[in-house]
Amino acid sequence: MYDIIICDTRERKNKKILEYFDEARQDYIISKLDAGDYMKYKDYSTIIDKKDGLLEVAHNLCNTQEHQRVVREINRAKELGCKRFIFLIQDDKIKSVEDIKNWASMHTKVRGEVLLKIMITMKSKYGVEFMIVPKAKMGAYIIKLLGGSYGKTVSEKKD
Repeated sequence: MYDIIICDTRERKNKKILEYFDEARQDYIISKLDAGDYMKYKDYSTIIDKKDGLLEVAHNLCNTQEHQRVVREINRAKELGCKRFIFLIQDDKIKSVEDIKNWASMHTKVRGEVLLKIMITMKSKYGVEFMIVPKAKMGAYIIKLLGGSYGKTVSEKKD
C-alpha cells in the first residue's frame, strides 16, 4: 500500500498541516479529490473532511443547501468505497464532541445543543464521525487516521 496522503486542491488554510507533513517526512501530493480534503493515495477507505471550527460546521449542517451538499459528498465518498468518513473539527477551546452543547457564537443563531443534535443525527444516519482536534495537532491526527508514516509523530520519526 502507498504511504502518500492526497490533499484536496480546494483545501484552504492548510499551510501548517503541510509544514507538519514536511517536518514529519510524510509524503503528500495536492490533487482534486471527489470527496473530503484528505485521503491516502489509492485508498478511499478513510476520507477526512477538515473543518476550521464549529462555525463552519454549523454553516455546513444547519443551512439547507449546504447540508444537502455535505450529504451528497458523504454519499459520493461511500460510492468510492469509503468506510470511514471523518469530520476533523479544528478547535482549541472545545475538548470533546459532548462539549459542543455549550458552544455559542455571535456569528450564528445556531445554538450548540442544536448543532450537537444534528451531528448525532448525521452520525446515526450516515455513519460519519466527528472529532475535535487542537489546531497544533491537526497534521499529526491526519497522518495517524490515514495510517501515513505508520502514524508516527515528528519526535518519533527523528529517532
